Amino acid sequence: MRNRRKRRENIVTGLLASGMCIVIAGTVIFALKYAGGSGNSGVPTGTTGISTEGSSSENTSEITTESTAASTSESTSESTTESATESTKDTAEPKPDISVTPSPETSGDSSATSESEGFGFSFSEELEKLTSIKDLKAGTIVSKDQIDKNNLSQYFTSSKIEKGDSVYERINGKSYKDNKDIKLSDLRYLKMLHVNFDGDYQVGEMIVNKSVSDEVLGIFKSLFSDGYQIYSMYLIDNFWEKNAGTADWNSIEANNTSCFCYRAATGGSKLSKHALGRAIDINPQQNPYVTFKDGKAQYSHKNAADYATNRSSKKAHVITTSDKAYKLFNKKGWTWGGSWSSPKDYQHFQK
Repeated sequence: MRNRRKRRENIVTGLLASGMCIVIAGTVIFALKYAGGSGNSGVPTGTTGISTEGSSSENTSEITTESTAASTSESTSESTTESATESTKDTAEPKPDISVTPSPETSGDSSATSESEGFGFSFSEELEKLTSIKDLKAGTIVSKDQIDKNNLSQYFTSSKIEKGDSVYERINGKSYKDNKDIKLSDLRYLKMLHVNFDGDYQVGEMIVNKSVSDEVLGIFKSLFSDGYQIYSMYLIDNFWEKNAGTADWNSIEANNTSCFCYRAATGGSKLSKHALGRAIDINPQQNPYVTFKDGKAQYSHKNAADYATNRSSKKAHVITTSDKAYKLFNKKGWTWGGSWSSPKDYQHFQK
């Protein structure tokens, strides 16, 4: 009996000891498993060989098993993964360097157009097209980009001259005065574009007889379209001094193209076609008024020396029968002074 009781006691003692070992082992495993805290992704220190910031390499074991790897994967929470993804997103993806060139209006420099690395944009400011030159003074240079070449007629206009208006105030008592030969109502004030000797587009003005105003506008529009150069085009009143004779002289010296001036013909007493607004002088320096005595050319203006007898069509601005102006005026029935025997008035067209 004693031996049997003894064996029972030994079995119970063994079972208790085994249970205690199991409990102790489980406690130790649990403690080791969660000893790393919340930042350890649920991996027991010293079992995976993975080191984290702030942990010593001495406490890291190089033992890695499939079971611990699986435990690591399963123990990593979704919140930790999302947090890590969001915290590294901004620094991991490079941002393009987008640079936009400012427009001339915002940069303060109308010529500033540049391209930078990344995306470059440049802006150009296009000038607004002119629809009229009526309000522009004669002599004004107009940008070529402002001209609508498909609608040139708007830059070649005719208007009446009324007593008291600005044109009348300019000419009254000078190129115009009350007379029995021509009325104010018989005249028209023209505004036209022309190409000057520098190749610029310049505003011109002219007074002509209303009976020829339309064809004059047409002729000068054709000359402009072909790039025909005219030095300047002002009313002769801009050069007024004492009387019509001095005004005509000054206008020629300035190489000015003009039409109307109530005066007698040069070197005579009869009324000039200019007095009726039916004669136009074009580029008078290159196309002078010349008389001949004993076969020798006579002229009054010094600037006529190079053009009095040397009338080569190869020289710039020289009017000959092959010249565009001659052809246009001749087609409309105008007479050219260069065709006269004596004097020869190379600048002069009349009708």
